[in-house]
Amino acid sequence: MEEKQFNNQVYWITFLFSLLVVWVHSFNAELYLGATQAAAGVERLEWILGEGLGQISVPGFFMVSSYLFYRRFDWSRLVPKWKSRIRSILVPYLIWNFLYYAGYVTVTRIPAISGLIGKPPVPVTIGQLMDALMNYAYNPVFWYLYQLILLIALAPVIYPVMKRTLSGAAALVMIAFALWHGWDFPHLNMDALFYTCAAAYISLHREGWGRFAESVPPGGRRRLLYYGAAVLLLALILFLSRPMAFLYARPLSAVLQRIWGVCAVWLLLSGIRLPVAGEWMKHNFFLYAIHFAWVRLFNKAGAILLPSVPASALAMFLLMPLFMVIISNLLRKCLQSAVPGIYRVLSGNR
Repeated sequence: MEEKQFNNQVYWITFLFSLLVVWVHSFNAELYLGATQAAAGVERLEWILGEGLGQISVPGFFMVSSYLFYRRFDWSRLVPKWKSRIRSILVPYLIWNFLYYAGYVTVTRIPAISGLIGKPPVPVTIGQLMDALMNYAYNPVFWYLYQLILLIALAPVIYPVMKRTLSGAAALVMIAFALWHGWDFPHLNMDALFYTCAAAYISLHREGWGRFAESVPPGGRRRLLYYGAAVLLLALILFLSRPMAFLYARPLSAVLQRIWGVCAVWLLLSGIRLPVAGEWMKHNFFLYAIHFAWVRLFNKAGAILLPSVPASALAMFLLMPLFMVIISNLLRKCLQSAVPGIYRVLSGNR
């Protein structure tokens, strides 16, 4: 796969994962219909997208980020990679956490809005500020960036282990064993470590797995399309059937299903001649950063303004990714035009 084509596919897959993330946070049945039988029916329908497909989104982000980080990696690239991620991840993480905290402090003190937000006045203290900055207390979706920052810091440990075929495979088996038993590290999630290490292993062994991830094999795109459809079908069957309840309850089962889903999406996209990604599809960090508050606002406003019927809830749920793409691109264009330097910081220099 040519570099330009590879980059285009990365834009497409991260854009699709961004849409799925929006659905993960768009459940609204009880908000529109209360604790009713109708709400339960709507929730089951929303669950197909929000859980059945949506839960591969953040694992996909971990895997794409790790694959790109370790692509053509060696020790000479460690410090430049760290410097790059400070600008693209750590600084935006702190700034967005502060903005969300400041936003909640402000709106919870405005009577006309506080009722819609549904929160008491947020305290203004050093402790609350530090909790917001470091622990994403008012920006819950940034748990992903918190984990990503820890994993990037662990690159000097991950790289030498994953670089070697046997030690990398053994480490993945050990992490899988820990997931099976539900073990975890303080602060660092075991599933995030598994996604990152699996993608690092693929990326560092590009002569094998990595080449398969980046190239169209003999037989062409149609074969990749068939592979992707088969892997996706297997993931959906396992997710929907749950034939062994005790097996499904293990964290490892969910992690493997999500990895299969990510691989299926990559293979499906590899099997399609993708058009060039539009500029509006390339700013997914900004979309990820803003979507949570806007999704909540749209759903709560919709619950007030729209009829309390299942169709309202389902329509808002299905259309929410479209609304968020429109909102994020309008905001992006305004910021790029008025304060381009600020936008670059907020978007992680993307």
